[in-house]
Amino acid sequence: MDVVVNNTVLSNFALVHGENLVRKIFEEKFFTPEEVVGELKIGEDRKVIPKRDWSWIQVLRLETVEEQELFRQLKQHFGIGESACLSLAIHRGQKLLTDDLSVRKYAQRCGVPISGTIGVLVLGIRNSLLSLEEGNRLLDQMISKGYYAPFFKLDDLMRR
Repeated sequence: MDVVVNNTVLSNFALVHGENLVRKIFEEKFFTPEEVVGELKIGEDRKVIPKRDWSWIQVLRLETVEEQELFRQLKQHFGIGESACLSLAIHRGQKLLTDDLSVRKYAQRCGVPISGTIGVLVLGIRNSLLSLEEGNRLLDQMISKGYYAPFFKLDDLMRR
């Protein structure tokens, strides 16, 4: 399944220089809207996140009238990156990667499969791209840089 990702997840991995892990996990099925690229650039320009190479991510545009209309409606409740991601995920049948709780709840109500930073780390471990210890280290680094994580260790999640 194609995956559309918003700024929260990309920023968490940028903070720990983990973008290559994301690239390996999702290969060519990974997308982000141009609105999120703009948000990343603002974060980099303001030195909130380090500059990273995101050139491998396929950038999508809101193309159809339906996508653009839903985007306009969603912007009344969410940021532009989140609104663009939601519109694409809903109209194109993509999975959404976000850590924003209100966006996750809306996506769930619309039947959009969701995951986030923790899910990406778990998938990396399950795909043998990193060890449990490496995943916990990355999570700890993200938390120390401001990520509000629902878990402090991935151990229990790996038993599920």
